[in-house]
Amino acid sequence: SGFFRTEHDGKRWWLVTPEGNAFISFGVNHYHAGWWAEDHNRAYWNEKFGAEKPFDQNWNEGFRNEALNDLKRLGINTLGIHTDAPMLTEPPGQASFPYVAEYTPLKLSHYLNPSSETYMDIFSKDYTDICEKTAREMVAPYANDPMIIGFCMSDCPLFTDGEAKWFKGTTFPRQIRNLGSESPGKRTYVQLMAKHYPRIADFNKVYLTEFNSWEDLLKASDWRDNLDPQSEDERRDNVRFLELCVDHYYKTAKLAFKRYNTNHLFLGDKLNGNSDGLDAVIQITSRYTDLINFQYYDVLENHTSNMQKWSEKVSIEQPLLNGDSAFTVPTETMPKPFGPHCSNQKERAKITLEYMKQSLARKDFVGWHMCGIIDTTKFMPGKEEYQQQGLMTTHGHYYQAMEESVQKISTEMYAYALK
Repeated sequence: SGFFRTEHDGKRWWLVTPEGNAFISFGVNHYHAGWWAEDHNRAYWNEKFGAEKPFDQNWNEGFRNEALNDLKRLGINTLGIHTDAPMLTEPPGQASFPYVAEYTPLKLSHYLNPSSETYMDIFSKDYTDICEKTAREMVAPYANDPMIIGFCMSDCPLFTDGEAKWFKGTTFPRQIRNLGSESPGKRTYVQLMAKHYPRIADFNKVYLTEFNSWEDLLKASDWRDNLDPQSEDERRDNVRFLELCVDHYYKTAKLAFKRYNTNHLFLGDKLNGNSDGLDAVIQITSRYTDLINFQYYDVLENHTSNMQKWSEKVSIEQPLLNGDSAFTVPTETMPKPFGPHCSNQKERAKITLEYMKQSLARKDFVGWHMCGIIDTTKFMPGKEEYQQQGLMTTHGHYYQAMEESVQKISTEMYAYALK
């Protein structure tokens, strides 16, 4: 086809390269160029790249060459969605390496702490227009780039009441039900409630409200606080409405995406396997996605059983891609790295290798994008509490056991997949 796609060959799922070859996406996240220009390593990398300052011509060329050499040395073949290194991916059509591109009509990534207003009425024309504008600006210029594996939306957006409680956020159902009668989403909510409650009095009993009619509920704005469900009935109502919201959120986003790009895979959001979000929405999202793009940080023994559970929930059969996870070792400057903690780098390397072996034994597993490439530290802004651990130190020295483990994976992964 000239672009990355998915295919089942009768025995297992694969990604397929633009040239038509089977492809397992063994990638890495957090190739953020700025992480090579922090206070603790700026001088080192300036000297290494022969640069006067970060991001001058010598620095950009040095970083690009260093990155490409590292990726080749490791055998990694993909830059994950968490990549901020335009010298590797820009300009459109001239990327240096296969990568996952971004398409975010709504900025719902959990780490952005999206405001309640971000959870807009996704049933409205305003949302349709936003999708159209975003696709035109973020997708259309890259529609003919053969290096793009697919487009990913937000990183682990909050969908459920459980996620809202965990991250102190909100959800589409909680926000849309509080809009006024001019809102198409509010009308959809009221119609759903009227379907499940015979009378408005029955609704009032659950919500401790005093609406005289469904029309009164439709007109009422800000009638419910952004709180956990106060009853099992309210929790059930939120789940039912969430299904309608997610369906419309995805359907509208994909329609706009495909208007500007029929070449690339639509990956949807990176769904959170560590919360109840993925379980809650996968049946809906899989109606529209080309593969299940998930994030899941957990001990080794839990991965296979959960991937099996998720694969059984999809509406349309499709492969699985672990878009972000890691196994890590705490250090003095990285006391809380994301991921299950190992006692040392040898144990980390052993578990990393075993994870890829056991995952590729599944006939629907097509890749893993590890977190990440270079160490962060607790002294970096935003990393005071949690950090990302890389395959190398802040000054580019590889953890030998991890380097060998990653190299073995890259050499043997197709053999693992064909067993």
